[in-house]
Amino acid sequence: RSGVAIGDVGRITPDREFDFFFNIYLPADHPINGGDVPGDFSPLEPYTQKDIFHTDFEPGDHVSSPSAHKLDLESPLKYVNPSICAILVLPHGVHLKKLENLGKMQEYFARNAESWYRYSNNVRGRGLANGALYLVTGCEKSPSWGMVS
Repeated sequence: RSGVAIGDVGRITPDREFDFFFNIYLPADHPINGGDVPGDFSPLEPYTQKDIFHTDFEPGDHVSSPSAHKLDLESPLKYVNPSICAILVLPHGVHLKKLENLGKMQEYFARNAESWYRYSNNVRGRGLANGALYLVTGCEKSPSWGMVS
């Protein structure tokens, strides 16, 4: 498994980790799903590559909130309010992959959400409230990163 993927269904844990349940694009018996899917599960037809947006951040790039400013070491120190600032440093860059055509996925989710909640709560024992189930529509992957907030 190479981390979170488009089509993954799961929840965000109290520790802010993704708790994977199953992937909607893979058959129930696929090794990633391992047969542990809702009883009425039927995979969604896979998306095509033309439905995916790809972009790369180069090594050394960073992503930051608008209140963060890159400082010139020759200039006087600037104060940044930490309550409104976050910086993600990407020493090795990052690849972004995002599903642009969400229509089929949204219809599929609407048809299956009730079953997925029953599965998550009754079979997986997660006790999820309405709105706590996630369906991944895009992901950013990097071999390393650092965060300041």
